[in-house]
Amino acid sequence: MKAILVATDLSPRSDLALRRAYTLAEASGARLVICSVIDDDLPGSLASKMAAEAKAGLDEVCKSISSYSAEVIVEVGEPVATVLARADRVEADLLVLGQHRERPIWDIFHGTTMERIVRATEIPVLLVRDPTENGYERVLCGVDLSPACAAAARKARQIAPKAEMAAFHAVHVPYQGLTRVPGGGPKALVPFVKDARASLEAWWSEADLPEGLVKPMPVVGGLTSSFGQEIHRFKPDLIAIGAHGRAAFVPSLLGHFTESVIRNPPCDVIVVRR
Repeated sequence: MKAILVATDLSPRSDLALRRAYTLAEASGARLVICSVIDDDLPGSLASKMAAEAKAGLDEVCKSISSYSAEVIVEVGEPVATVLARADRVEADLLVLGQHRERPIWDIFHGTTMERIVRATEIPVLLVRDPTENGYERVLCGVDLSPACAAAARKARQIAPKAEMAAFHAVHVPYQGLTRVPGGGPKALVPFVKDARASLEAWWSEADLPEGLVKPMPVVGGLTSSFGQEIHRFKPDLIAIGAHGRAAFVPSLLGHFTESVIRNPPCDVIVVRR
């Protein structure tokens, strides 16, 4: 990686993201840019005062974390647009964010900050939930046979070069409860599983996937519940998923599954949109 941008609001959640960004920058030698945004809805004089105080506070926090060189920038503006504009200017390879503060009514209509950022950029976004102790050790990649999920797996390998990587692929069977053969045998599911294996095999042979990613066996079941079971079994410290959102103003376009993972992450999450 050449450049990492971490956005912080000086909260404990953002402190976790800041520490992870330092760890990744030190490991890769990337340029590290730390950005905080003061909302421009505030009166100008108050926003300027808060920006100066935030800059001083961030400088002190950064000194306490690492001696690694970092550029600290505090701007006044609309948070999402300002972060994305700064990411473009520094040509960031990765955006790092802390877990969002839950705001039920706002989130319903506008989405969380990370959702809005993911919908508006193709820069990979890392959502940090857990404290930074070591590099990532176990990465679980969701596979939906899309370019986005392949890109997410590649990015996960870049930030976790030594991690064990597993993949997960769920097979949706329409009206599954009505397709079982009398007597209890799941024979009616065989054609679905066979087709899923063939599609996975074809995609796997053509996709540009990272070294060490193990091809999964398709799992029959609901995506959310099956993925939850795999998380419980594999115990990842990083999840990689591809997103397919196309519009910055429609929350549902990220998809219910991606939305749910971002809003309630079981561990750190890397999201790539293509």
